[in-house]
Amino acid sequence: MKKSIFFAVILILFAQTTIKADRRYFARSYTSYTLPANALELEIWNTGKIGKDEGYFYRWQPRVEFEYGVTDKLTTSLYFNFDETRSKNNPYPSKSFSFVGTSLEFRYRLFEIGEYFVDPTLYGEIYFGGDKIKYEPKIFLTKRFQNIIGVMNINSEIERYVADQKTVSKFEVTGGLAYELNANFAAGFELRHHINFSNIYEAKKNQAFFVGPTLNIQTEKFYFTINFLTQINGTPQGSKNLDLKDHEKFELRTILGIEL
Repeated sequence: MKKSIFFAVILILFAQTTIKADRRYFARSYTSYTLPANALELEIWNTGKIGKDEGYFYRWQPRVEFEYGVTDKLTTSLYFNFDETRSKNNPYPSKSFSFVGTSLEFRYRLFEIGEYFVDPTLYGEIYFGGDKIKYEPKIFLTKRFQNIIGVMNINSEIERYVADQKTVSKFEVTGGLAYELNANFAAGFELRHHINFSNIYEAKKNQAFFVGPTLNIQTEKFYFTINFLTQINGTPQGSKNLDLKDHEKFELRTILGIEL
């Protein structure tokens, strides 16, 4: 895996460059841009969640996505989701690497880019895996000022565990600013505020706020985005005013995209 990522990055650095309409400036937030009609892409996601309140903890969540432009404004995606947890000297159980579920996603851009002050896009995703069904409606807002790109995502998530007849919900706001250095490189930072609720937004259980840098490398056929987040505040507060029971101390995400 490490060797594959290394060689992919080398290919990216030396390939012929161009700017794509759906360039992934961020790893935590979507822009409002969608794929051109009939375009097909493969994305390989890797998300690592690192560090709890005690012992060793590392959770790895890969995703494989096939993304297709139905029209210039409507993009649909099919995800295959995986999960693995390695934990030691703490109460958090380890879990072997396994396939956990499938997701179907739709993104619809409401207007032409630049038609209004902010570019909005609507998002819907449904996940099914085992006895869990998950619904994710979202709103993406994007604004560009020459080489500066600003983005905010408002995310809702409702999970239903059928066998246990249990429902939990989550609310998240992510955002970021990136500066496009040239046709190949963009750099910036991202924010993430994540809240867990019981039932359907009945009672707030915990929350955490993260911040960290993001780098994007773009070419005609490939793109690679990497983001590293550090938790800077959380409740219920534990060591150093962080929530390290229901959230992790660090999060790392990479996305490798390939035009098919």
